[in-house]
Amino acid sequence: MDKEKAKEISAKAKEAFGSKDYATAIKHYTEAIACDPTDHIFFSNRSACYANLEQYEDALDDAIKCVELKPDFARGYGRKGLAEFYLGKYEEAQKTYEAGLKLDPDNQQLKQGLERAKERLNEPKNPGGMPAEYQEMLNKLLSDPVTKQYFNDPDFRNKLQMCMTNPQLLMSFMSSDPRFSKVFEVITGMSMNDLMKGAGGEMPQGQPQGQPQPQPEPQEAPKAPEPPKAPPEPETPEQIAKREAEEAKAKGNKEYKKKNFEEALKLYDKALSLNPKEPVYILNKASVYLSMGKFEECFTACDDAIKLADELMPRPFDKIAKAYARKGNCYTQMKKWDEALEMYDKSLLEVNDHAVKEAKRNCESLKKADEAEKYLDPEKAEEAKERGNKFYRDGNFVEAIKEYTESIKRNPKVAAVFLNRALSMMKVLDYERALEDIDMALKLDPKYAKAYAKRGNIHYFLKKYHKAVEDYNNGLAIDPNNQECLEGRQKTQTAIYSSGPDEERAKRAMEDPEIRALMQDPRVVQVLKEAQENPTSLNAAMRDPFISQAIQKLIAAGVLGMK
Repeated sequence: MDKEKAKEISAKAKEAFGSKDYATAIKHYTEAIACDPTDHIFFSNRSACYANLEQYEDALDDAIKCVELKPDFARGYGRKGLAEFYLGKYEEAQKTYEAGLKLDPDNQQLKQGLERAKERLNEPKNPGGMPAEYQEMLNKLLSDPVTKQYFNDPDFRNKLQMCMTNPQLLMSFMSSDPRFSKVFEVITGMSMNDLMKGAGGEMPQGQPQGQPQPQPEPQEAPKAPEPPKAPPEPETPEQIAKREAEEAKAKGNKEYKKKNFEEALKLYDKALSLNPKEPVYILNKASVYLSMGKFEECFTACDDAIKLADELMPRPFDKIAKAYARKGNCYTQMKKWDEALEMYDKSLLEVNDHAVKEAKRNCESLKKADEAEKYLDPEKAEEAKERGNKFYRDGNFVEAIKEYTESIKRNPKVAAVFLNRALSMMKVLDYERALEDIDMALKLDPKYAKAYAKRGNIHYFLKKYHKAVEDYNNGLAIDPNNQECLEGRQKTQTAIYSSGPDEERAKRAMEDPEIRALMQDPRVVQVLKEAQENPTSLNAAMRDPFISQAIQKLIAAGVLGMK
C-alpha cells in the first residue's frame, strides 16, 4: 500500500474528471485504488465517472464498495442511489437515498434523488409491475418479427432497460447501435427519413424549393386489402436455452454478491447446463471457489474454461486472459509467488490488461516482503554484526558495510547496527547514506544520544553548523554528560563566531526548508528590518524566545553574519 502515490495519481484523475475525460479519470482512479484500496473517495469518484459514461452497473459496484468502506459517507449513498435509479431499481434507490438522508438530512441531491425514485414508483403500472406506457412500447417490440429477435441478446435488453429509465439515451444508442433505429421506427411508426421529411429536411423530387406543389383533383382510390400480419417467429430451442442461461447467471451474480456461494454455484451450473459452450459461467464458478478458499477447485474451473475457450472460433482472448488472471489470484492467495507471476504473464500475453498489470506488481511487492520476512534470523544477524565489528576494527570498512547490511537484512530492528554501518560509511566519505542510517537508528531509538553526536559530527564536517548545534543539543537533552556532544557543540560554536563570511555555506543553508521558512517569517523579517535601521533594537527583540532561537539558527547557518 502506498497512500502518497495514490494521492498523486488521484490528482491526475481529478484533473481528467474536470475536463470531462471520464475514461482517463477511470484509468487513474483504478491506479490509485491499486495503491490504496482502502480510500472510499477513490471508489466514489470512479463511480461518478462510470455514471457519466452511462456504465451504471460499474457505477453501482463502486458505490457499493464506497459505502462498505465508509458507511457514514452520505455522498456514497447518492452515488449508489443514482446508479440504482438508472438501472431501473427504483425501490432499492429509494431505500438508498433514505439511508443517506439519515446521515445528512439537508443534502439536496439526496432529496431530489428520493423524489425521482418515488415518482417512478408511483407511476401507473400494469399487473406486471412496469409503467403502462413502457409496457405498451415493450408489447410493440415483442410483436414485431425483427425487433423480437433482438431480445435474445442480453446487451440489447440492458440498453433497452436503460432507455426506459432515461429516454434521452435512445438517440445516443441510435447513433452507435443500428438496432435502435428499428426500435424507434416500431415504437413511433416513423422512420428517421420520415422524421426528416416532416421537419422540412427533404423536398419532393423535381419541385423547386419555396414553390407550392400542384395538387391533383380528388379521386377515389380503391382500397387494397391489408395483408395479414405475419405471426411472431417463435424462439428456437437454442435461443431459449441461451436466454435462460443468462437469466441464471444474473441470479448467480446476485447470490455471489450476497456471499451465498453455494447458491451461486448452483445457478452457474444451471447456466452451464443450458449453454455448455459459454466459458464465462465456468469463470464465474472459479471466482466463487476463490472467494471460498477452495483453491484446487478454482484451478480446475480455470483450466476447464481455458480448454473450452480454445475450442471456440473466433478464439475469445479476453476470457482466456481472465482464466489465467484468476489462477494468478489464486496462487497469490496461496503465497506461491512465482506460479502467480507466471499466470499473470500468460494473461497479459492474451490481453494487455491494466488491472492484471497492477495485480502482477502487487504480487511482486508481496513476494519481496515475504522473502524478506523469511530471511529474518536474529542469531545470524548478531553473527554478521560481530563480523562487521571485526572488519571495522581492522580498517576494512567496505567489508564491514557488507556485514552490517547482512545483519540488517536478518534483523532490521537494531538501532546500533544502523549506527555502525553509518560510521563505516563515514570512513569511506559516503555522508549522505551515513545520515540516512543515523536517521533510521534514531527512528528505532529516539533516545540514542550517541547517534545524535555522530550526526552532529557529519553536519559539522559539512559546515551545516545550525544542524550540528541542534543535534548536539538534542543529544545533551538525553545525556547531559555526553562528552562527544559537549565537545562538538563547543567547536561548532567557535566555528560559527570565528569564521568569516562564507557565501557558499549561506547558499547551501538557503536550500534548507527550515531556514527558508525563518527568512520568510513576518516576525523575523520585521526584526531584521528594524535592526538595519537601529541595531540596538535587536537587543530587545532577542528577549522573545522565538526570535532569539531564530536569529541564533540563522547565524549558525551562515545566513546572518556577526560584526
